[in-house]
Amino acid sequence: MDKKALRKEGLFCRNSLENRALLDRKIFEMLIELEEFSSASLILTYVSFSSEVDTLSIIDYCLSIGKRVAVPRCTDTKGNMDFYLIDSRSSLTEGMFGVFEPDTEKCEILTDFSDSVMLVPGIYFTKKGHRLGYGKGYYDRFIKNYSFISVGLCYNRLIINELPTDTYDENVDIIVTDKEIIRTDTEE
Repeated sequence: MDKKALRKEGLFCRNSLENRALLDRKIFEMLIELEEFSSASLILTYVSFSSEVDTLSIIDYCLSIGKRVAVPRCTDTKGNMDFYLIDSRSSLTEGMFGVFEPDTEKCEILTDFSDSVMLVPGIYFTKKGHRLGYGKGYYDRFIKNYSFISVGLCYNRLIINELPTDTYDENVDIIVTDKEIIRTDTEE
């Protein structure tokens, strides 16, 4: 199956999941127990929309315990984005593709990604860390250009054995689902 057909199938599956709030809570609980996450001082995270794994509770939690939080802003339609520090959800405004992004009037652009963990969205993931996103390449480009631990958030139902990959596709280091934590660097 090609990526376009897989995307359509995966989105249908994700949109059809029951008890998503409970699954989101399980992912949240697994994530905050993850050593790499708890020890990082900076969390780079997407702002969830539609049927994506919820990150709003993660953002609120991180801010409440004093972690720095940065969210992406798409700078063009060619797959480039910047991250901006936010101090609350009120720092967000609706941006490209209807996704909430940082208000650049209120937020500081981030250039130092040391001591950070990046939460990465996806439709499907494999246990080897391959992911199928929305096809624009924003996260692949960013992961390739910077050094941090990347953590895919995914409903367990959307972990599959194999995905078609291209040379520009970047793997994530860890995947957190509602059932398990998968360390992709230990996979064969």
